[in-house]
Amino acid sequence: MNAIEAYIGELDARLRGPSSAKNDLLTEARDGLTDAAEAYRAGGIDEAEAERRAVADFGPAELIARDYQAELGLRRDIRVLWELIAGVPLLILGWDLARGFGDWSRFGDAPSWYHRAIGAADTLAALSPAVAVAGLIAARLLSRRAAGPPVARTVSWSLAGAVGLNLLAVATYGGATGLLEPARMLVSVPCAVMSGAWILFSMRLAVAARSRRATA
Repeated sequence: MNAIEAYIGELDARLRGPSSAKNDLLTEARDGLTDAAEAYRAGGIDEAEAERRAVADFGPAELIARDYQAELGLRRDIRVLWELIAGVPLLILGWDLARGFGDWSRFGDAPSWYHRAIGAADTLAALSPAVAVAGLIAARLLSRRAAGPPVARTVSWSLAGAVGLNLLAVATYGGATGLLEPARMLVSVPCAVMSGAWILFSMRLAVAARSRRATA
């Protein structure tokens, strides 16, 4: 194995993230190293030494991997934000449609506190994708002036805020309904499916956000 491929292999072993994004970064690094080695060879240096010098110029693998890992984390956060932006409104719409199925009359009228709690949960759920969109816009504006840590922090905090609001909304829905009448969440098959889907989706977002902050 030549020096360039050994270096790429070391980078690959140090990076964690989506395979497509990681492969893009590794391909970019390999192309840069190959171009640098070709420049050295054009100056009369033999192939092995040219590759060794190209690798040395590129920088220590542990430092480059740290920068690449930050880039992978940023791409992952942005992907999760887009999933939240698309997913939460679809779940809200799906739950509203699911409410049209089932016999609600057997539960009677809900007390006023329940309506206030559900109204608060609706607001929290609506704010979740709004915060995600605001974070992406702010990150885009920041990237025009300064890339790197400021953009990553903006996206990371937006993700934490949006996921937190969604979790709080789900907890409010579930808590209020559980205190009043848990059967309301399972009044029909569509309602049960939507309840389970929203909980699983929220857990997935929470795990993604937590794992990102743990590796940041």
